[in-house]
Amino acid sequence: MHAAALIGAGLATAAGCGNGHPPASFTDYVPDAAVGARPPNQFDYDASFAPPKCEVVTSDGGICGCTDVPLQTEAPTIYFVLDRSGSMNTDNKWQTVRAVTQQLVTAVGPRASFGAAVFPNPTLDDCTAGLEVMRPRRGDFPPGTPGFTTRSLALATNVRANGGTPTSQTLRNLKSRLTGIGGKVYVILATDGGPNCNPRAQCDETTCIPNIESASAGCLPNTPPNCCATPQYGAESCLDGQTTVDAVTELEAVGIDTYVVGVPGSGPYAGVLDKLAQAGHTARKTSPFYYRVDTADESALLVALSQIAAKIIATCTLTLSGPPADPSLVNVFLDEQPVTKDPLNGWTLDNATITLVGTTCDRVLSGAVLDVRVIEGCPTVGPK
Repeated sequence: MHAAALIGAGLATAAGCGNGHPPASFTDYVPDAAVGARPPNQFDYDASFAPPKCEVVTSDGGICGCTDVPLQTEAPTIYFVLDRSGSMNTDNKWQTVRAVTQQLVTAVGPRASFGAAVFPNPTLDDCTAGLEVMRPRRGDFPPGTPGFTTRSLALATNVRANGGTPTSQTLRNLKSRLTGIGGKVYVILATDGGPNCNPRAQCDETTCIPNIESASAGCLPNTPPNCCATPQYGAESCLDGQTTVDAVTELEAVGIDTYVVGVPGSGPYAGVLDKLAQAGHTARKTSPFYYRVDTADESALLVALSQIAAKIIATCTLTLSGPPADPSLVNVFLDEQPVTKDPLNGWTLDNATITLVGTTCDRVLSGAVLDVRVIEGCPTVGPK
C-alpha cells in the first residue's frame, strides 16, 4: 500500500480525480480485515502493496480511473504521552483527547508511525509511572479512513481518568523504549496540570499544588500553611517541575523532540510547560511557548495537534516514486479538493517532483490542511 502526502489532523474521506468527485470504489485495496488476519507482529504498514485504484464519474458522464501516486518519504514516529489523571474527568477532557488523537492518526495515515503511553499506570490509578499502551505502528491506509492503527489507539486508551500526574517518572521510564524505536521520534505530551507524584520533591506554599489550586479551605493560594507539609497531601503533591524539565532534556539529548500541549486546566502551570517546550526544542516563537488550549471542545485541540503534525511531517516538495506516465493526468488534492496547477499559488511538476507554491504551500506548512494527496489518471485542473 502506498500513500500520497498527508499532513495535519481530522477525519477525511479519500480524495478523487480531476473533477473533484471522491472515488466511487477502491478495486484492489486489501481490506483492514485481511490485514488483521496477519500474525500479531505483522500488523504494521506494508509498503509492498500496490496503490489502490479508483473510479469516478467525470463531468461529461465518462469514467475516469485514478491511482494514488506513491511518494518517496521516510515516516517519523509520533509518540503520544497522555495525561489520564483524575482532573482529566473535568469537562470530559480525557475523552476529548482520545477522540482528537484518533482523528490525527486517521488523517496523517501512513506518513507517520504512531505509539502511545498513558500516565499514571492504568492498572493502579495512583502516582505510579505510566506505561506504553500501544507500540509504534504505521498509520492507516487509505488515508482519511480509520483502520487498524486508529482502532488500536482507541482500544489502548479506553481506560478511565484517575490518579496523579507522574510526568517525570513516566518520561524517564519511556526513554529506553523511545530510543529503541529507530528513525526520528517525536513525543507529544498532552497534560492538563502540573507534574507531581515525586515522593522526593520539596516545595513551599508557592509550589505546592493544593496551594496553587486552593484545593481546600486550608490551602490558600501562595500563603501558609504549606499544605504539602501536611499528612493530608505530602511531598507527592509538590509541583515536580525541574525534575520533569530534566526528563525532557534527557530525551532531547538522544534526539527525541518533545511537543507540549496544555489542555484546559493547565493555565496555572504555564511557566513549567513553557520550560518543558524549551527543553524539548519545540518552543513556539512567542509565549506561551507550548501549545496552549483553553477550551474543552475538540476543535481547539485539533488545531493545536494539526499545527504540531505540520511541524513534523509537512513539506511543500513531494517526491514521487517516478515520473508520471502522462503529466497532463496528474492532480493535487488538498482536503479532498483539487488544487489548480499554478506556478504562483498552486503547484508545479518537474519530472518526479511536485512543488506546492504560494498560498497552497502556506496552508500545508501551517497545518490548516488536513491532507494532501497526489492522484494520477484524470485531466489536470488548470494548465497542462
